[in-house]
Amino acid sequence: MRVFTRRARRHAVRLPDHARDVLPRRRSTRAVISAALLAVAMVLPACGAGDTPTDAAAAAHRLRESGDGTLTIYNSYKIAGLDPIGTGTNWLFDWGVAENLLQVAEDGTVQPWLARDVSRDGDTRWVVTLRDGVTFQNGAPVDAPAVAAALTRQIARSSAAQVYLDPATTATVEGGKVVLTTPRPNAMVPAALAARDNSLQIYDVAAMAAAGGDSAKIVGAGAYSGPYEITEWSPDNLVLAPYPRHWEGPPPLRGVTVRVVPDEQARLAGVRSGEADMAFYPSTSAQLELQGDSDTHVLSSPEALQSLLVEMNAKAGIFTDVAVRKAFAAAIDYEAVAADVGNGQFEAATGLYPQNMPFAVADQVHDLDAAQRLLDDAGWRTGPDGIRQKDGRKLVVRFVTQAQGPETNDVAIAIQDQVAKAGFALRIDNAEDSAEVKKDPTAWESSVALSGSLSGTADPVQPYLVRWTTGGSSNAQGVANAEIDDIGRQLRGEFDPGRRDQLLERAQRILVAEQAYVVAGTFKYFTVVTGPEWADYTVSNVRRHITSRTGA
Repeated sequence: MRVFTRRARRHAVRLPDHARDVLPRRRSTRAVISAALLAVAMVLPACGAGDTPTDAAAAAHRLRESGDGTLTIYNSYKIAGLDPIGTGTNWLFDWGVAENLLQVAEDGTVQPWLARDVSRDGDTRWVVTLRDGVTFQNGAPVDAPAVAAALTRQIARSSAAQVYLDPATTATVEGGKVVLTTPRPNAMVPAALAARDNSLQIYDVAAMAAAGGDSAKIVGAGAYSGPYEITEWSPDNLVLAPYPRHWEGPPPLRGVTVRVVPDEQARLAGVRSGEADMAFYPSTSAQLELQGDSDTHVLSSPEALQSLLVEMNAKAGIFTDVAVRKAFAAAIDYEAVAADVGNGQFEAATGLYPQNMPFAVADQVHDLDAAQRLLDDAGWRTGPDGIRQKDGRKLVVRFVTQAQGPETNDVAIAIQDQVAKAGFALRIDNAEDSAEVKKDPTAWESSVALSGSLSGTADPVQPYLVRWTTGGSSNAQGVANAEIDDIGRQLRGEFDPGRRDQLLERAQRILVAEQAYVVAGTFKYFTVVTGPEWADYTVSNVRRHITSRTGA
């Protein structure tokens, strides 16, 4: 794992160049208002005028000390279940319940967590040395037999774990240590042990087995080892209590509540009223909406690591033609998407990966002339309404966005105006469940969602395998490319970082420049709206929203 390039992240919003030439592009009402407000150099500070960051941190700490010591978060995504062999338990990593053997730190380095050390012994053996004295929340020891049992259960029964590890991988105990043995060389083991998803979280297998897959019975079982344990759960509400015997020391908060509030305005209103301390997943217009509101603060992660991928359906419809895919990709103005829509929350995409990644290739180029030439050569002619046609068919793109991610709709509106100049007609479908829509290849042509080219812990290989290899679990596009598949096989077993980077670079050339299966619409900073008592909250690059030190 490589180190991110660190930089200070403040909430000064990017000023448009001469107000973007007096708004030359036709945009949505929201975008026009946003650009007009940006022209007055709006800044949302995290502290009052004249305060230093240290002053703000001290003031926020005093406010928390004077409160009830709890943290309430309004979130937009359901907490699907509590057993890691299912789906949706990545939130237990986010909210400080579950822990892994390794973690990706904020600077991008893989570091110890429950494991004191993980070492490779040859090409197929990994030796895990555990921390001493760690216990699950029910008091059972987090020792080698317990860890081996959790790994074995996940490898056998979790589809997420099997993306990383062949089901023939074994976890055994040797001399008080855990030994992972893979059937063939597997360079993904460190990423697997650090992943935030529900692949290889460590838990008490006996407690989980006793629950028999019933999440309600996992509540109160103390099956995890994190600083906060589950006392109440439903898909819409998670209530946590501190685990005082946590190996890093007693956590400082008296309790944590994560409530699912789908409506963004209701989430923001909760922070304004004091009912919630934080609102997650604000839209890109939230900064402008909250301008001048002293009771709220808009905070972002230092790095913009989450890509909003624009995927094209290669199974059916207009995008089965590579020339049409290339034209669509060239018609998107990536700089304008970030500048006109992001309000400081977006970083312009020049390729599939953030440019501070060593393997990133800058091959996403806005070129309207090239887009028009490609369509001309492919026989698409401009009709009287400006929409291109061929053989009686119009160049219409049914473009699926994600209702739970309001920024996806904002990006779609910007792209809609841009690709119209090349002759595409974008029809936006803001779906409650975009993944469900995309199961029918005849129901869509393209989509944008909060899906990423990097995992939540900044690993490029796992998303590559599930999104772009033939039969991948998230490959709704129907990408089926022999060289992409071969690169995926090589990435699994490549231990040399330089060679891995070369493989990823070649893959990007195919995915973006040669075949135009997918592009990154933009990169997003993870953003949180907080009340005044949390003005010093540090937003995580890698989704560790609550740790044993949050609130200290």
